[in-house]
Amino acid sequence: MIEIDKSISKRSILLISYIVLIFFVGIIFVPCFEVWGPEKNVSGYSYVFIFNSVVDRTDINGFLVLYQIDYLRIAYTIGIITLIFYSVWRLFRLWDKEDSR
Repeated sequence: MIEIDKSISKRSILLISYIVLIFFVGIIFVPCFEVWGPEKNVSGYSYVFIFNSVVDRTDINGFLVLYQIDYLRIAYTIGIITLIFYSVWRLFRLWDKEDSR
């Protein structure tokens, strides 16, 4: 009879958590400027759902508030998250090599 190892590795848990975190940063909690008016006045900064601009109809002085995505902040956040997860991934690989000796 063939026995299948049903344990979940640390690296697969790390990979799944990385994907979930990137999904939240890139889709659910997107950093945006709240812009309104012809002069593009900024009324605030918030983290919104990426499709919130389609649903939300807020008015300031008769102008519709638009959400302008802060791409630089998203790039920095995803880069830092990737570096942290990559370093933990490398540590797990190093520990697996030491355990196999």
